[in-house]
Amino acid sequence: MRGWLNGVVAMLVACAAGCTSIDVKTDFDPAVDFSRFKTFAFTGMTDLNQTGVLDNSLMHRRLERMIGRELQQKGLTQTSLDEHPDLLVHYRVGVKDKEQLQSRAGDEAFSWGEKYGWSKSYSGVSSYEYREGTLITDLVEPGNKTLVWRATIVAEMKDATKKNIEMTEKAIKKAFENYPPSKAK
Repeated sequence: MRGWLNGVVAMLVACAAGCTSIDVKTDFDPAVDFSRFKTFAFTGMTDLNQTGVLDNSLMHRRLERMIGRELQQKGLTQTSLDEHPDLLVHYRVGVKDKEQLQSRAGDEAFSWGEKYGWSKSYSGVSSYEYREGTLITDLVEPGNKTLVWRATIVAEMKDATKKNIEMTEKAIKKAFENYPPSKAK
């Protein structure tokens, strides 16, 4: 009975560890007046893994459509690079294989300590392998090539492409939720 209970506890701990949320962080230059930006253009993508696997036109179109939609909802207009946009949008994408270790209830062990006598302990470790995806979106002033705003999104990738697309869409919405940022006081 105890072994079964330890197994259930280990499974719940592993599930809780594996059911991670999407981590969305934004940063910006508080000295910049974001109200003067009216247009934007995409400058492309950088593959953080440098493998070329992530550099594909399907992903480009999806990400640009999602990011572009958010900027357009904020009142900006998408233009081409030769139309001299107010903002350049560049994004970086990466995927890493990760492993998370969790301590869990394990086998009972008894040991003798000279000072304290017998003691009882439980030990065990479970591992959880997953893929972690990162999307970094930069908004840059073209004239001086100054970064004015950045969103960093990190999340556990799912096995299904459709789920990853939905997760990415929600994360991008969350990233642009407070764009343009308020002036620092």
